[in-house]
Amino acid sequence: MRCATGCETAMTGKRGRREYGSGGIHRRASDGRWVGTIEAGFTNKGTRRRLYVTAKTEAEAKRKLRDRIAKHKAGQETAHRVTVKAWAEEYLAIRVRELSPKGYNAAANPIKNWVIPTIGHKRLEQLSPRDVRAVAEAQRAAGRQAADTHRALMTMLRAAMREGHPVPPRVLLVETPRSEKSDRQAMSVDQGLACLRVAAELPHGSRWLFTLLYGQRMGECLGLTWDAVDFDAGGFGEAVIEWQLQPLPYKIPRDRSSGFRVPDGFEARHLVDSFHLIRPKSKAGYRVVPLLEPVRDGLLRWRDVAPANPWGLVWPTAAGRPANDKHDRDEWHAIQGTAEVGHPTGRPYHVHECRNFAATMLLEAGVDEHVVTALLGHSSVITSRKYMTVRREPLLDAMRRVGERLQLG
Repeated sequence: MRCATGCETAMTGKRGRREYGSGGIHRRASDGRWVGTIEAGFTNKGTRRRLYVTAKTEAEAKRKLRDRIAKHKAGQETAHRVTVKAWAEEYLAIRVRELSPKGYNAAANPIKNWVIPTIGHKRLEQLSPRDVRAVAEAQRAAGRQAADTHRALMTMLRAAMREGHPVPPRVLLVETPRSEKSDRQAMSVDQGLACLRVAAELPHGSRWLFTLLYGQRMGECLGLTWDAVDFDAGGFGEAVIEWQLQPLPYKIPRDRSSGFRVPDGFEARHLVDSFHLIRPKSKAGYRVVPLLEPVRDGLLRWRDVAPANPWGLVWPTAAGRPANDKHDRDEWHAIQGTAEVGHPTGRPYHVHECRNFAATMLLEAGVDEHVVTALLGHSSVITSRKYMTVRREPLLDAMRRVGERLQLG
């Protein structure tokens, strides 16, 4: 029986329509090959998705079609000819709902900047270890380290396999490229004291005292609010670290009317423009730190002259706006310049290296490692404010030891 398009429809056994879901068989007029088709849902664009098999004989086409249908029903069938670029776009659309903005950028930038330009045209099912190495080689040629990109690529490919895409398992066996040893290190005691002396001349010098002594992250300091500081708690005062200041990206870049890109389950309080207060990424990020007397006194003096702002930020800009991390970083570099302090390589110390300094001071003062990680927010031991409240004494003792080591009166 010949169809309207010039193909011959196979009729086996009793005449009539084939059972729904069993596909169809026809003979292609152009080359005489037998073609089997089955509808397999819809594509991302909403069009019908059809799976095809071809064979020289009708019997072979039926067998191939039965195998294809079985795989489809078992959830093993997936779209073929999917490229790395196509999957990367789908993958990143999923990850943007799961990761914090910083976490998403860390995952997306290597894929957009290196993976897609290098092997984006390759099909997932045809990837080889050589293709994986090609991404690393492209980065080395540009003088960039390849380890982070390799890890991002492996994570993306494993996600593709979970979705049923045919990724050759051997590509996951490629070893991670070696990274150069990080040059991050702690300042010496003398360097830290020199920076503290310069910072003490600033009206808001408590900002840097807080960072150098407690090792708080930049976002945690800039996101600290006055209602999180209790000057009388426990007889010495304490600060609750529960928010970080971060800008959230707009859904459409530079389009404020598009709203903000907020991941699922991400708690954020909008302040102004793109600035938000966001919750720490883990329970360990929520903690209480005791106030040493110099820190407490510095905060009290600063409270009397601090710029007013509607959000109660402790260290806003002079105009009463949330502080920009670039300006904060520039001030830290200026403090080092005035103090004539610098990294052995000649660069300024990064703000984040203040955490190295704080950790080193605590450990050199003989503080237990569990207390150190609790103060820095790296431990999962402390999971609630109630627990930290009953553990104030070790934290206060730890900070007093550091104060004595730095000769803070």
